[in-house]
Amino acid sequence: MTKRGAILALRDAQLKAGHRVTTRRTYRGWLLRYVAALQSGEALDLQTFLNLLIHGHEMVSPTTVHQALCALVFFEKHVMGRDPGVLKVPRRNPNRNVPDCLSHGEVMEIINRLQGTRRLQAEMMYGTASRVTALMTLRMKDIDLAEGVLKFCHDKGGKSRVVLLPETIIGKLSEHMDRVRRLWEADKKAGIIAPSPEPSLMRKLGRGVFGSLPWYWVFPSSEVSNGCRWHATDDYLAKAVKAAADDAGITKRVTLKSLRHASATALLRRGVDIRTIQSHLGHSDVKTTEIYVHALGSDSVVSPLDLPPVMQPLRSRVVVAFPQRAVG
Repeated sequence: MTKRGAILALRDAQLKAGHRVTTRRTYRGWLLRYVAALQSGEALDLQTFLNLLIHGHEMVSPTTVHQALCALVFFEKHVMGRDPGVLKVPRRNPNRNVPDCLSHGEVMEIINRLQGTRRLQAEMMYGTASRVTALMTLRMKDIDLAEGVLKFCHDKGGKSRVVLLPETIIGKLSEHMDRVRRLWEADKKAGIIAPSPEPSLMRKLGRGVFGSLPWYWVFPSSEVSNGCRWHATDDYLAKAVKAAADDAGITKRVTLKSLRHASATALLRRGVDIRTIQSHLGHSDVKTTEIYVHALGSDSVVSPLDLPPVMQPLRSRVVVAFPQRAVG
C-alpha cells in the first residue's frame, strides 16, 4: 500500500468510527511519522518505533507514547486488518495534573482587554464552558437567540449538549450574527459555501445545503478557497488571550482551555452540584469533573498556621490522703 493509499484508508476508517477532525489529524500525523521511520530504517516494526519514541533523541512522555500507540493500533486493526500483538509501553502516571484555574476577576481582566469578535469568542468560551473547536465550528442553526440557548452538535466523543447563553452577550451576539448574515448574502451570490470536513455528510445532504444560512458558520474565516469558506481558526484568539493575560500581569499559565477551566471552578465556587457541572461540560465520567475540586483545594485541610491557638488544659493537683496510723 502506498503512503497516499494508507492515509486515505485511515481517513475512511476514522470517518466510519466517528472520529473528530482533531483526532483524524492527530492519527494522520502519527501514521506519517511511522511510515517515515520505516522508510529510513530507524524502525523495523511498531514496537521498535515506540522504543524509538521512548529512548530516542526526542524521549517523549509516556502520555505521548500512548497517543501514538492508539493511532497506530487503530491503523493496524482497522486498515491493515491485522492484530499488532502485545506491545510494551511505559506506564502512564494515573494521577492527572491539576490545571491552573483563573479566578473570575482574572478572567474579566483578560476579557476587558479584548475587543470585537475576539472578546465575544472569549465571553462565549467562559460563559458556556465550551471547547474551542466546538465554538469555532458553530453554525447559525446552533444558536437560538429567542430561547437563549446554544447547542453543541457532535462535540468531543460525538456527544451533543444544550447550554444557556449568558444574558450579557445576547445583544452583542445578535449584532454579530447580523453581520454574518450580510457576509452570507454576498457569499451566496458568489456561489460560496460553508462545507463540512466530512465528505460523507456532504454527499448525504448535498452541496446546496451548505450554501444555506442555517449551515453558515457563526465565526467564518476571512479567506475563501476553491469556492469554500471555512470557519475561523483559534490562532488569533489564542494570541489575543495570551497577550491580554500578559498585559494584566497574570502569572498563571493561560491558554484558551483556561477559560473552560475557569468556568467550571466558578460554578463550583457558587455551590453548583458537581453532577450538574459534569453535564454542563459534557464529561462522560464524573471523575473528569472532580479534577476541578482538587484545583480549588476544596478537599484540602486547613493549614496549621491558620488554626487558632489551642488552650492546653491545666493539670489539676491531686492530693492523696493516706490514713494515719494510731500511735500508742
